[in-house]
Amino acid sequence: MTIVESLESIMRQSVEPSLVCVVNDGSTDSTSNLLFKLKDSYQNIHIITLEDKGYDSRRIVHNWNIACDYVKKSGKEYDYLLISSDDVVLPKEYVERLIQEMSIDPKLAVVSGNRGLAQSDFISLPEGAGRLIRVSFFSQIGYRHPPYYGYEPWILYKALQMGYRIRKLADLKYEHKRTFGVGHQFIEYGPAMRCLGYHPIFVLARVVRNILTNKTGISKSASLRMLFDYLFEGKWKDDPYFQYFDPELREFIRNLQKQRLFRKLTMI
Repeated sequence: MTIVESLESIMRQSVEPSLVCVVNDGSTDSTSNLLFKLKDSYQNIHIITLEDKGYDSRRIVHNWNIACDYVKKSGKEYDYLLISSDDVVLPKEYVERLIQEMSIDPKLAVVSGNRGLAQSDFISLPEGAGRLIRVSFFSQIGYRHPPYYGYEPWILYKALQMGYRIRKLADLKYEHKRTFGVGHQFIEYGPAMRCLGYHPIFVLARVVRNILTNKTGISKSASLRMLFDYLFEGKWKDDPYFQYFDPELREFIRNLQKQRLFRKLTMI
């Protein structure tokens, strides 16, 4: 049970959180009891308990939006919103460091540390868990994530399209307690890349890198499935969770990826 360790790492940050909203997605184990015991110790924890509908990774964005809606309707004003997970343990100075980066660069919309993989912050997107979002930017896009495949990188590309910047800090590491990919098995990645309009050569390069290196934590079999799901979109056509994003954003993403591929080629 990692959620207690995860929440305590948030509550013990050098910058004390004003509000911590926890969404209990209908857990049938001892999670609920543990959460309410924590609430007795930390009064700024708010718990939202949902009906148990079995495990479905697509409910993650639903839970995120429920928490964001509560924060928005709380009547309080916040400068930043931290997205985390029940298996992420943050070092004490984590949020303070991210806020420092935000303070230095007012155009920085989303920033995160990393889960310890050997990836450069210049070529990789901020992590899903452990990301800090600037609320003034978040409010411009509706204070919500889209409930479709690709919701996690969507906000990052949207920020870039709007003229903001994003960043992942290579030297700021947090602990990911469960093996990356357990549960969702990366099944969303292929259709998400299709919905977002990823360039085919970029997708192929990403899959090859996953197979040849250990930089991403994505297995060879999962990488091949990502490519298959990206290529054969017809298998998702009846899934309401599969929806193309607007053409302007898709074109923006493709151009961005073409530029990145060109830079890589010119460095060879």
